[in-house]
Amino acid sequence: MLAKPTISKKPTSEAALDYQQLCALGRKHVQRLSSRIWTDFNVHDPGVTTLELLCYALTDLAYRASFPIQDILASASDNAANVKEQFLTARQILPNRPLTVLDYRKLLIDLKGVKNAWLEPATRTYYADTVKGRLLPKDPGLPGIKKVPLAGLYEVTIEYMEGLTSSEKETVLQAVKQRLHANRNLCEDFEWDKINVVGTQPFLLCCELELIPDADAARVKAEILFQVQQYLAPPVNNYTLGEMLARVKADGSPYTADAIFDGPVLDCGFIDDEELVKAELRKEVRLSDIVSIIMDIEGVRAVRDIVINPQGTVTSLDNKWVVPVESGKKAVLDTTLARLVFYKRNMPVVPDAAQVNQYHTQLITAATAKVETNTAYDLDIPLGKFRQPDSYYSFQNHFPAVYGLSESGLSSAADDRRTALAYQMKAYLLFFDQVMANYLAQLSQVKELFSTDPELQRTYFYQVVDSFAEYRKIYGPADVMGTLQNEVEDKSVQVERRHRFLDHLIARFAERFHDFAAVMVAAFGAGPASLIAHKCEFLRSYPVISSDRSLAYNYSLKDDNALWNSHNISGLERRLAKLLGIRNDARRNLGDIAYDVYAEVDGTPGDEFRFRIRKKDTGKILLSGTTKYTTPGLARADMRRAIHFASLPEGYERKTTSDGKYYFNVIDGAGDVIARRIEYFSSEDEREAAVDELMEYLRVNYSDEGMYLIENILLRPEQSDDPFLPICPAPNLKDCVEVDPYSYRLHIILPAYGRRFSNMDFRRFAEEVIREETPAHILPKICWVDKDDMAMFERQYRNWIYLKAGAETAQRQDKLAAFFEILFAVRNVYPPRQLRECRGGDEQPKFLLGRSALGTMNDGQA
Repeated sequence: MLAKPTISKKPTSEAALDYQQLCALGRKHVQRLSSRIWTDFNVHDPGVTTLELLCYALTDLAYRASFPIQDILASASDNAANVKEQFLTARQILPNRPLTVLDYRKLLIDLKGVKNAWLEPATRTYYADTVKGRLLPKDPGLPGIKKVPLAGLYEVTIEYMEGLTSSEKETVLQAVKQRLHANRNLCEDFEWDKINVVGTQPFLLCCELELIPDADAARVKAEILFQVQQYLAPPVNNYTLGEMLARVKADGSPYTADAIFDGPVLDCGFIDDEELVKAELRKEVRLSDIVSIIMDIEGVRAVRDIVINPQGTVTSLDNKWVVPVESGKKAVLDTTLARLVFYKRNMPVVPDAAQVNQYHTQLITAATAKVETNTAYDLDIPLGKFRQPDSYYSFQNHFPAVYGLSESGLSSAADDRRTALAYQMKAYLLFFDQVMANYLAQLSQVKELFSTDPELQRTYFYQVVDSFAEYRKIYGPADVMGTLQNEVEDKSVQVERRHRFLDHLIARFAERFHDFAAVMVAAFGAGPASLIAHKCEFLRSYPVISSDRSLAYNYSLKDDNALWNSHNISGLERRLAKLLGIRNDARRNLGDIAYDVYAEVDGTPGDEFRFRIRKKDTGKILLSGTTKYTTPGLARADMRRAIHFASLPEGYERKTTSDGKYYFNVIDGAGDVIARRIEYFSSEDEREAAVDELMEYLRVNYSDEGMYLIENILLRPEQSDDPFLPICPAPNLKDCVEVDPYSYRLHIILPAYGRRFSNMDFRRFAEEVIREETPAHILPKICWVDKDDMAMFERQYRNWIYLKAGAETAQRQDKLAAFFEILFAVRNVYPPRQLRECRGGDEQPKFLLGRSALGTMNDGQA
């Protein structure tokens, strides 16, 4: 609805919406261009008439362009579903995984059965023998020992909801561990054997109260017991979205959407940060506060006498008005021993015990339901009204009847010459019609322009103007109209504009992609069209790679599909994969990729083998070998070569048959055909789409691009005989890791082989991205290893992954030691270069210290 459903008397300041301003601007423009040959600017002049009608039509275009964005993006049908596909809700894009202590407290309090929770840095200390270069669990009292306190470890303390049984408490404790595992921060961990439960200190309440005559004594007593307990152990309140929007901060400013949704996604409403900071265990009980609480309860007239003491108090307290609570314990009111005496008109009243229990249980149940009812609050996406923005009615129909352009046409007395003049005028005015109609067609496709669908093939939209009389005679044959309606814009223009729209969307998230694009174009000759898919995937996955960027992997999961060939990886790895164009981010084999070989019986004695690459979902054959082999090993070797060259843009030979069909082969470095696609295409575009499809499939399923990320904090000893990470003796500290190899450190192991990672320009770009994206308090060690080292490393790494998940093994210490040894033994490798004479010329590859290695790589690593 309009905010002010009135028409203003003042003209609009927007020239495009002001007919008078447009006409004035048009006349000035005409006078400037043709003042020497045309001086009659009166309203009767056909040129002025045309100008005025165009200005009138332009105000309609400007009016539609000023529609609310929700109206422009609205659909004729299923509008709500279509809008959800176009936009991210506040709950989808604004929250993040827990980062701060308050974030973790919110996440735990949101669990059923948890009333409050606290996190404190854990104290775990090792001792570094800087003389021998080793870590020790205890201080041996020798010279050269340095204390090494670990950072990044936390202890958790929780407070249960009242009334839980022992089995319910155990269930809650397991839920706490699962939630912490699933939301663990990168390079941080918890002391799982030190999840503490708040102890309790019982208190007794004794008081004499005067009630009003018609008060329900049972209800009053239940309310007192409930409210006093709430005071002794204040709960953390949760709020609905409406309540948060109505609240104000301590400084008086309102809560905005980004502030409300800041932090982790909660199931049971929102928790105010300011209140959470104050939600600590009470250190003292003030009797005046309790008196105030009781007096506010409906039905209480006066408090005659009152005292509250810790249970077991023998002597009177020094100050009954301020009663201390034991440190680290929660004050709990013992309702069974509480003594509340009620009077009405000086006569004692005894409430019914059953009714008191009933009312008290109702109050507890209602309070618990308030904080434990799952409600996924979110801001609604505004739904616009579909207004058919592309609907265009030719402005020719508004000309005076004497022109013979409107739907009524010319009079029957018009001769052929007059008719020809009218058609000529229609054709001239069609130019203006077409521009305005195309404008509206473009406006109606705004949602397509900003789509993240990589298959989108158009950025210019248009429509046929068929709303003026006898339009077919102006257009000519029907196929001309079809050509106008279905004409496709130039491919290079479409790609360039598509990048501009996608870059705009990426910039709205304060991200950039131009560095990656520049490296891909410069180092690998990637075309603009191939980069569109990377940008679209980055945008589609942005809610995850943004909110999860600091998330660590969940090492508590024990299923095979959560440990290897798994997407149970850190958020940093997932984000780096998108920024570096790594199509498959799963934790998988990088040193020995799994290949499939299909046996075919062809009628000759014995089986012969050949390789084929099929799509896993449809079974469609994307590539076939050109030779049959006597053994699977030979077929596997050539399949490996074919996949390598099919992943390169220069690995394709494009051919045309004598009858005009298109096909392609995969060729090796010498130009020999090593595989082919047994399929013919009717156009070059179809062939190029098939090449892109094959390359994309290989990058996802047969790519040796990936990484292993190892958090050093997870390598700390868990059992008494577990080995420590190595450190260096004091004289070598300048060349080795410091005495603390665990705190906020990680290793990133990448393959130095493959199509892109063997290129030093791309490697330097990747290292820069890794360092930029790694949180500033974490120190990454980046290592590029060859295929042999990668094969050895991933075997030991896989062993450690299963050990960390709790796999039982009698060789635990040996496997840990082997993993630690290979982790610190692998070294960077560089592309081989030869030393050449100084007069070799600038075109020769240069040997750069720290970036090149003498010798050659194996063929499989080229």
